[in-house]
Amino acid sequence: MKLSELSPGDNAIISAVGQMTLPLAVKRKLLSMGITPNTRFSLLRRAPMGSGVELDLRGSKLCMRHDLADIIEVEKTNG
Repeated sequence: MKLSELSPGDNAIISAVGQMTLPLAVKRKLLSMGITPNTRFSLLRRAPMGSGVELDLRGSKLCMRHDLADIIEVEKTNG
């Protein structure tokens, strides 16, 4: 499932970042923000117009555009 498909309050683990066609600069940016495989996080909220999401990731709040959330594969967890 994609990160962009989660609902506020959902918990998940990042399983993959981007596809093979993803530009290296974008992948590096995501990795530098802490978006790495096997990282647990929770989706806090969505922007009012659906343009982005806010994550609680490794004790930090991270906002991300919807198009980036679309390329991150996650596995939903119970807690």
